[in-house]
Amino acid sequence: MIAAIFDVDGTMVDNARFHEAAWIELCRRHGHPISAEFYQRHIHAQSNDKNVRTIFGAGVSRDFIERMSAEKEDIYRTTFRPVLREIPGLTALLQALNQRRIPCAAASNSPRENVDMVLDELNIRRYFRVVIHRELVTHGKPNPEILLTAARLLGFAPRQCVVFEDSLPGFQAAETAGMACIAITAGANPEELKHATHVRRMVPDFRSIDPDMLPDLLA
Repeated sequence: MIAAIFDVDGTMVDNARFHEAAWIELCRRHGHPISAEFYQRHIHAQSNDKNVRTIFGAGVSRDFIERMSAEKEDIYRTTFRPVLREIPGLTALLQALNQRRIPCAAASNSPRENVDMVLDELNIRRYFRVVIHRELVTHGKPNPEILLTAARLLGFAPRQCVVFEDSLPGFQAAETAGMACIAITAGANPEELKHATHVRRMVPDFRSIDPDMLPDLLA
């Protein structure tokens, strides 16, 4: 028995540059311009809460954090939705897993609206028995809570799960959870891939995945 757990951002879709552009635009609008270099060093792969404090100061209010986070995500969705495309082979793999009765979960650090946008625009929601987004858990990746919650709701032990991820926090979460991990490199940060020493495989996209070989990764 095996289950598959999919990250969303950078794994299902190549959207990293749109998140970067959204943060840069948010900061420009509010008089705190940042560079692409600052984004990569201090903002990339961090939570919205932490990013707002990094940019606007540690003493900002919870209301301010929520307003800035909501505005940033609105910018992101507005710019990314018209060009949203799947990482090649995603739908074909999901169809193959469904045919083999391998249950799937989507497990993301992203807000619900971002996850919903990807699943609905790609018309793939029907393939996921479980969908976990950031609002449903206390701790985001690299904490393994998101992955462990997905496994529990699927009814599988961590050792029975294969995780598809693209980022260092995701790789770390899978390792801590005791799950086999496949790195999808199409939307990944090359610097983070250098540290992905514990993943079982690295592939450019989902076309390189043979669903019949997934159980072998659990050995």
